[in-house]
Amino acid sequence: MKPRLPAVRPPTFRGRLHDARTATSLGRWLGAAIAVCFGTGLVSHYLQHPPDRLVDVLPSRPLWGYRLTQGLHVATGIAAIPLLLAKLWTVYPRLFAWPPVRSVRHALERLSVAVLVAGALFELFTGLLNTVQWYPWPFSFVPVHFAVAWLLVGALLLHIAVKYPEIRAHWSRESPGTLTLPATDGPDRARS
Repeated sequence: MKPRLPAVRPPTFRGRLHDARTATSLGRWLGAAIAVCFGTGLVSHYLQHPPDRLVDVLPSRPLWGYRLTQGLHVATGIAAIPLLLAKLWTVYPRLFAWPPVRSVRHALERLSVAVLVAGALFELFTGLLNTVQWYPWPFSFVPVHFAVAWLLVGALLLHIAVKYPEIRAHWSRESPGTLTLPATDGPDRARS
């Protein structure tokens, strides 16, 4: 008779850093930064590469307008990097939730989150390398950055739609313990 292996238990994480309310708060800031980056990126892209029907319609003045949108794009992109890393740190215990896939809907949610995280990491770090004009990849930066931006925004909208009930619960006056991340990282002194 074979010895039975003990059940694998996911690690537990407690504390405000892995709290769902913290994740929601960071998500709001990160979402705002991505929205600003996306909007200013669209302005920049269509001013640099106008479609044929808009060549004579898009304004080329004031000159400072383009500088302003590019400055906002770069500044919010750089600010989004620590926000993204903090958001990933806050929600990473969910990677250890058991079982890893509970239903078809849950599998699709995890797949959409994978696309969201991959797109955000790609956009922010290739954009950062673009600011120093270092291109260690074999593709043309502008068209790929533009295409992945659309993918990222689509994944973000899907993520917000799926998580909306949890987001609403954490920003309403409902009891704070109703929805929690499934893992914990130690005692929280503030709640003791």
